[in-house]
Amino acid sequence: MDFTKAQICQEAKRLFNQKGYRSVSMREIAAKSGVSLGTLTYHFARKQDLLEAIMDSNIQTFPDSPPETLKDFHLLLCRLLESIVESPFYFNDPSIYRLIPAIQNQDYINVGHLFQLMESSLQTLSDKGLFCPMTPERIHQLAMLLLLSHTGWTQYNSSRSTDSKIPLEEILHAQWAALFPYLTSKGLEEYKTAVAP
Repeated sequence: MDFTKAQICQEAKRLFNQKGYRSVSMREIAAKSGVSLGTLTYHFARKQDLLEAIMDSNIQTFPDSPPETLKDFHLLLCRLLESIVESPFYFNDPSIYRLIPAIQNQDYINVGHLFQLMESSLQTLSDKGLFCPMTPERIHQLAMLLLLSHTGWTQYNSSRSTDSKIPLEEILHAQWAALFPYLTSKGLEEYKTAVAP
């Protein structure tokens, strides 16, 4: 993505987070990005195109292959949480999906990619002896629990005052609490040295 497009996406994301996707106009995005409306629409003909570009750039921050250490798996869990912190507007307004079918389809593809990454991560770490052997069904259930806890966390926080929000570190510890019983003795040693606070 070239500099101008990246700058526009960054400013659009900031405005969407601040005001909500539906409350921000293309004219406002252009003004805040320091470009003309014509330049904006040259790069992104519709606001939906901007949203798709933001979604694409977000999914590209995740690894293509599953992590092979608990430290790298921990970093993956952190990145998932950080991606939600960076774009809360996207998770706090489910009506976006109903308004824009193409976004709903892209979200379906992106979530599918993350789900496969989570499942393959759990399987890889099990194969390496860090997690105990698990059935495909159990891996599926844990992957679902981990991914849904991310979105549930941001939706919970969006409805709370600042002093009653759950910090990122706390939800991350809760995720590890769900994973802890599956650690082998080898996994427990690596967890203590590479992950535990």
